[in-house]
Amino acid sequence: MRTYQLESEINEQGIIVLPYEMKKLHKHRIRLTIVDLEPEPSVSADFLDYVTKKFSNIEENDLNLNEIYKKREQIDERQFMFD
Repeated sequence: MRTYQLESEINEQGIIVLPYEMKKLHKHRIRLTIVDLEPEPSVSADFLDYVTKKFSNIEENDLNLNEIYKKREQIDERQFMFD
């Protein structure tokens, strides 16, 4: 069993055109999984709005960078990459 990945379009007659390189599969049994790549028009704006609202509602303490750097200055610990 082999797998192939390609993109194609379905024409007005409902026929999926395969590239010429796939001609070797003539008369082979195959299984198709169809993924519709067309985006839904209004979903993008709604999704962006949803993500923005969720991001704004995140409650997390801000990092105090001055405190972090002061702690790093006190620790003189260096990790060696090679022995």
